[in-house]
Amino acid sequence: MVVRTQAPWIEQAVPGVTGGRRPRRTQRVAYLFLLPMIVSSLIFTIIPFFYTLYLSMTNWGLRHFLEFEFVGLRNYQRIFDLGGEFVPVLRWTFAWMFLSTVINVGGGMFLALLLNHPGLRERNIYRTILVLPWALPNILLIQVWAGIFNTQGPLNLLLSYVGIDRINWLSEATPARAALLITNLWLTYPFFMTVGLAALQAIPRDLYEVADLDGASWWPRFRDITFPFLLGAITPLLITQLAFQFNNAGMIFLLTQGNPAAFPGAKYGATDTLTTYAYKLIYEIRNFGLSAAYSVVVFLFIATFIVLSAKLTGSFKEAD
Repeated sequence: MVVRTQAPWIEQAVPGVTGGRRPRRTQRVAYLFLLPMIVSSLIFTIIPFFYTLYLSMTNWGLRHFLEFEFVGLRNYQRIFDLGGEFVPVLRWTFAWMFLSTVINVGGGMFLALLLNHPGLRERNIYRTILVLPWALPNILLIQVWAGIFNTQGPLNLLLSYVGIDRINWLSEATPARAALLITNLWLTYPFFMTVGLAALQAIPRDLYEVADLDGASWWPRFRDITFPFLLGAITPLLITQLAFQFNNAGMIFLLTQGNPAAFPGAKYGATDTLTTYAYKLIYEIRNFGLSAAYSVVVFLFIATFIVLSAKLTGSFKEAD
C-alpha cells in the first residue's frame, strides 16, 4: 500500500506495508537537483585536474611551447630532489599554515569573548566597528597594509618615536613573514569573531547559573563550559582554515610577491609557499610542466590532510 501526498510525484511508503521501498521518481528528482553541481564539478574541477595531471608529466614550457613531449615522472623527481627548493618552500608553507590558523582563529575567538562579556557597554557599536574589515575588498586592504609596512611608512614612523630603528618589513625574510601574518590576521579575524559570538550566544545560560551557585571562578567556567562549546563549533573551521592557508597564494603574492629571495641567486623567495612558487614557475620561469607537477603535489597534500583530519576528529560526520 502506498499513500500519496498532495504532490502527485512524491510518494510516501507506509512502514510495514511496502517494506520501505523508495519511489524511483523521487530519486530521479533528487538527482535532478544535484545535476548542476555535478556538471560544474566535472567541468571546473575534475577535467582540469586530470589535464593538469597530464601536463605534469610533460616538458611543456617556454622552450617546448608548441611541441612538448611526455617525460613521465621527471618533473616529480626534480621536485623531490633533496638539493632543490621543495624542502625549504614546504617548510615555510607548513609554518605559514599553522601560524596563520592559530593566530587568526585565536584572535577572532579572543575578540568574541571580549564582546560577549555582559559587563561591556555599547557592545553592538564595537561589533560593528570590528567587522568593518570584512566589508572591504581584500585587495584594497592588502595595498593599504603594503603602504603601512613601507620603509617610510607610518609603522616605522611610530617605531622611531620609541627609539626603534626602521625595519625593512618587506625586504628581509623574518619581518616580511611577520608582515604577512599580521595582514592575514586583519583580513580574517572578523569571520572567526562572528562565528565565535554565535557559538557563545548558543551556550545555555543555565550552565553558567549552576556554575555560579557552585561558586566557580572564571577559569573553571571557561574550561568546563565555554571552551568545550567553542571547540565543537570551530573544529570544522580549523580544518578548512588549515587547508585554505596551505593554498593561500593571493595574499602572499599581493603583499610580498614571495620575496625577498631566500639567498642571492635563489629562484624562490623567503615567503614563497608551494602555491606561490608554482605561480612563479608559470609567469617568471615559464616551466609549465613543472608548475603543473607542483599543483598536483599541493592537491595531494590538501586532500590527504582534510581526509585524515575529518576521520580523526569526526567533524564532518553526519549526526542522527
